Amino acid sequence: MPDSPRRIVIIGATSSIAEHCARLWAAPGVTLTLVGRDAGRLERVAADLRVRSPGAEVDTRSGDLLDARAIRTLVDAIVAQGMPDRVLIAHGVLPDQQACQRDLGAAFDALQVNALSPVLFAEAFAGHMEHSGGVITLIGSVAGDRGRRSNYVYGAAKGLVTRYAQGLQHRLAGSGSRCC
Repeated sequence: MPDSPRRIVIIGATSSIAEHCARLWAAPGVTLTLVGRDAGRLERVAADLRVRSPGAEVDTRSGDLLDARAIRTLVDAIVAQGMPDRVLIAHGVLPDQQACQRDLGAAFDALQVNALSPVLFAEAFAGHMEHSGGVITLIGSVAGDRGRRSNYVYGAAKGLVTRYAQGLQHRLAGSGSRCC
């Protein structure tokens, strides 16, 4: 991987953390691919980045971040444009714990968006990047450190992401790519 990444993919690019990372990384010669569910919000973030860093190339892609086939198709299309040096997986939502307790559908949705989707994106990119020298970063949460009454569904999801990232780190060890 080059010292300074040239191709960066941000999943969940409309989150505050992701948007601030994009601002830090946008520079002449850098290609940013912003991915999210809301095309309008993505385009607003992209327009802001283009003004802040006119030398950066900013692309947006919207789609279903919860469907495994759609994730595979999206990742394959992104990689076909050029192998990323860095992938930031930053999407998620803090659900209403009480709603998750009352409604299994709400609990399922919270687990899907906060655990399964980030893991599937990481796995899809890892398959392409395993020997390319790139970095895959998953954003977790301290909520995943231990179960808390106030947010245990969210915490369980983020705990899954943490354990997955640990396993992916071991898989990629010695390959030239990293997960953090």
